[in-house]
Amino acid sequence: MHNKIAFLQKTVLTLCIAIVGTFPKIVAQQTLADAKASILTVRELYFSKINQDIDAVTDFNGYPEFWAIDQMDTYTQALRISRYHQGQLYTELYIVKNKKPIYAIEEIKAMRFNNYTQSVWRCEYFIKDDKVIDYISLGHGKTEDDAWEPGSILNQFDKRKDELEKIRKLDSATIKILGFVDCLL
Repeated sequence: MHNKIAFLQKTVLTLCIAIVGTFPKIVAQQTLADAKASILTVRELYFSKINQDIDAVTDFNGYPEFWAIDQMDTYTQALRISRYHQGQLYTELYIVKNKKPIYAIEEIKAMRFNNYTQSVWRCEYFIKDDKVIDYISLGHGKTEDDAWEPGSILNQFDKRKDELEKIRKLDSATIKILGFVDCLL
């Protein structure tokens, strides 16, 4: 009888340790999933209303870049920058809520003239409280470099905000851009 009680105690203790050990992981996964769920909702809203208009063109970086700016609602804006350079189409998309980025995409497509897309690299970033909380990378690109940091997208966004401010200063008549810059800054 004493052996059965000891066996049951060990079994219950082992089960408790297993539950306590995995509980924080389950809670952490739910928290990440919850954080991503609200970001995914805004992302889907953007893609359902995607703006194909080009609102500005710049050459700050030595080649033409085409800017599309969307005011999705009072608190949410989207900024898409595209460029074609050296046979590649580069696209950046930032979704900003309450002046902070919550989602970003970088995409590179190898596209030679008169050909179909030959390769694609794409990375989606989920951002909360000025930190990348998750990312999904597809294809071959900079995410394969050991020195790459997911948080570099936030530095890139800050650079884009500065460029948008330059656009505002150069073209103060563009009300759509002015309103968007004011929402970002």
